[in-house]
Amino acid sequence: MQFKKGAFEANSVVYPIAIRFDARFGDPFWWQDKFFHFILYMLTSWAIVCNVWYLPPMEKKPDESASAFADRVKAKIAHQGGMIDLTWDGFLKSNPVKEEWKKRQQEEFAKHLKYISECDKEKEE
Repeated sequence: MQFKKGAFEANSVVYPIAIRFDARFGDPFWWQDKFFHFILYMLTSWAIVCNVWYLPPMEKKPDESASAFADRVKAKIAHQGGMIDLTWDGFLKSNPVKEEWKKRQQEEFAKHLKYISECDKEKEE
């Protein structure tokens, strides 16, 4: 989730809502190249199912910055929705991925595959 801190700078009450989509029947996220294809996909999906949680109102603490308040609200929403609370800037798709990140991800994936294959070998024995 990405939050802009500007919405949290005013000293007003925030009413957080957690929404989590269930993609078993249809995926509501726009991944197609053309809008017409997206609309056609949405209209022909079996259903678009989501869970919605209305969380208690939250107020900014007197000594809290707008960024800290936004992070606190985001953490509460992520926890309720069963999501991982990550800090990111939203430009992950527009910037090329660094080679060191790719290599690190490949190493982690290789460790996981090695562990699974070792478990399978133990089961066979």
